[in-house]
Amino acid sequence: VLAKMLGEAGGQVPTKNELALLKNIFGEDFTKAVLGKRTLLQKMTEAGLQLANIPRSIMTSFDLSAPLRQGIFLAARHPKKFFSAFAKQFRTFASEKAYKALNDEIISRPTYKLMRANKLAITELGQAMSTREEAFMAGWAEKIPAVGKVVRASGRAYTGFLNKIRADVFDDFIKQGNKLGIDDPNFLKSAASFVNHATGRGSLGGLEKASVWLNSALFSPRLITSRLNLINPVYYARLHPQVRKEALKSLFTFAGLAMTVG
Repeated sequence: VLAKMLGEAGGQVPTKNELALLKNIFGEDFTKAVLGKRTLLQKMTEAGLQLANIPRSIMTSFDLSAPLRQGIFLAARHPKKFFSAFAKQFRTFASEKAYKALNDEIISRPTYKLMRANKLAITELGQAMSTREEAFMAGWAEKIPAVGKVVRASGRAYTGFLNKIRADVFDDFIKQGNKLGIDDPNFLKSAASFVNHATGRGSLGGLEKASVWLNSALFSPRLITSRLNLINPVYYARLHPQVRKEALKSLFTFAGLAMTVG
């Protein structure tokens, strides 16, 4: 990453995943400095995208909607992990310190490198819009007098809940793979993909680089994609057999819960 930044051609701004890695190593101030090196056009473009996403960030605030909006699919299959993350969101809503402690705990896990290597969605409330949850892409909304504090608190609760349940369920897959002696690289890649989709962070395929633009034009394209894939047999067919088995169990237990509640 550093070689890319310090290249002979004057360097390039790192990608969203590279920025997240740099933030973990060097801190928020370093990533701010890196983003400050963008061209005027890039800065103007982001300003427009920030403004377009502010209404959504405000609309999603003032409630703790992540569990029902994006986490509910895993509730029936992983109730302990769901309610553990559910309880944590109240602390992260109330305290920046609690939010940082939660993120630090995930980063300190021995499995964190596997999460990153297999593209498990561990999102943040940093400077880069693409590394945020769709509902809280507009960091500028956090700077609005009075309202901004609530937006920030809601973003902490939302992001913290999703990061915890994703990390916890992914760790379960790692333990399962070790127990069964699975060494197929596709196992953890499939596990990360399923956990992402189950928590509303669907892949946009060839449109990944346009995720921020799409979020400005559509309401949560990743969430829409994830829900479409969770009812698509082709998606399940592409998963590793063991992950597919667990994914289908989650689907059927969720369907059972929905029918019971309904």
